[in-house]
Amino acid sequence: MSKQATLAAPGAAHKRSSKQLREQIDAYTMLLPTILGVMIFFAVPLAISLYLSFTSARISTAVGEAKFVGLENYLNVFKDSNFYLALRNTMIFSAATLLLSTVPALILAVLLNEKIRGQAFFRALFFIPVVASVVAVSLLWRYLLNIDFGFVNYAFSLLGLPRIPWLTSPDWALLSVILVFSWKTIGYNMVIFLAGLQGISRPLYEAASIDGATRWQQFMRITVPMLSPTTFFILITTLINCLQVFDVPYALGYGRSTTIGPADSMLTVVPLLYREGFILDHMGYSSSLAWVLFIMIMAITFLQFRISNRWVNYE
Repeated sequence: MSKQATLAAPGAAHKRSSKQLREQIDAYTMLLPTILGVMIFFAVPLAISLYLSFTSARISTAVGEAKFVGLENYLNVFKDSNFYLALRNTMIFSAATLLLSTVPALILAVLLNEKIRGQAFFRALFFIPVVASVVAVSLLWRYLLNIDFGFVNYAFSLLGLPRIPWLTSPDWALLSVILVFSWKTIGYNMVIFLAGLQGISRPLYEAASIDGATRWQQFMRITVPMLSPTTFFILITTLINCLQVFDVPYALGYGRSTTIGPADSMLTVVPLLYREGFILDHMGYSSSLAWVLFIMIMAITFLQFRISNRWVNYE
């Protein structure tokens, strides 16, 4: 009996190993399209971009013909006044957009989490800008904010307020980008907040009500702490999107010249690297700008994760 068991054991082990091998082959076969997609559309272009950032590459020349210039492109980035202007605009844009797209989204989520008439309709209404085409929305706002025939200035004139040169004055142009981008982002953040709110246990609020806590006290001492992981996720993703913003300032501010907005007042880092690489044909310098931005985003994200331990509650 023991001899038969000994003979059967290797056969069973062989069957198990063959089954595991087939499962691994099936798994990698299903993962293969994703792996190839990442390699072709992400890893390879990333490596080429890193190589180009150390060269004097231009679109009109082949990659192999580019002259190696070492760190010259990176040194030129920090000597470029346009880079500092774009960086300043990006930081102002990011800070303002974080505030305008997070706080209203939280307020809307709290209101729409209650049982009110037309709840589904209002949720869909606020989410529509998220799924709308960015370029189409930006072009629409370009007409709405027009100083002569735009609806926004027309409404101001009806109220007796002066017309505002939203898109033609350097003092107002960046604010226009902030408002349009925030308007388009609020719906997404609202949905994420709604998901977080629905994960908070209702008995916590019932116990707080029995103890005499007001709605504001419940919000500050239950909702805000319990939503801290959701808030952290929204802050991270929104900030990364803000630092990489391209379509809204480009669609609102690009005209017949190469400036983005009046006197480059809408210029952020990504439109700058696009202009340098694809319009002015400085592909090597543009690649170095992209890597500087990448390092900045990584550093800011790492800092956010380090600070999050002080205020994010995962319990």
